[in-house]
Amino acid sequence: MRVFLIAILFLSIISCGKDTKSKTETLPGTEPIKLETAKEKIGFTPEELETGLNEVFNDNIEMEVDETVFVVDNAINKENEERTAGIMKMLASDSYESFKKQAEEKPKVQDGITTLKLEEIELQGKKVLMEKLLKISETGDRIIMMMHAFPAGDKTIMISSYFLEKEASKYLPIIEKSVVTAKLKE
Repeated sequence: MRVFLIAILFLSIISCGKDTKSKTETLPGTEPIKLETAKEKIGFTPEELETGLNEVFNDNIEMEVDETVFVVDNAINKENEERTAGIMKMLASDSYESFKKQAEEKPKVQDGITTLKLEEIELQGKKVLMEKLLKISETGDRIIMMMHAFPAGDKTIMISSYFLEKEASKYLPIIEKSVVTAKLKE
């Protein structure tokens, strides 16, 4: 850390008094999207995209989260200190049946993520669609990603989580408790 601070101090002394004009460069394919073409490029206008994201990540869901384990609050998700496990709540605008059908139809291997299991289970009397996925990180760690979904009126509550496979016995019970307690705010 000391070497880093000395390097920063050295660079700031050298750059003092120099003309520090910068040039903005736009790489091909990264030009700003014009509002009139946004819908053509991404399928949504900026307003529609913002409305959709606000709906998905809104705070209409309440659930118990063990904050002694998931201590880092990133606004839309909570993680452990090491950032090797996390949990997030979302509200899908699809009905549960439509959501379930889409989950059943998606490929078993997609973008380096393998579906290990997709089934309806019962957690303390609550019928839940559970999807268990596996991703191998760049460092070779086996990461389990879980998705639990259940109906909430004409929408679907989704609780997504992840943890290292070797720590499943530590995190899965905590995550399942959050799933069981999740509901729409009144």
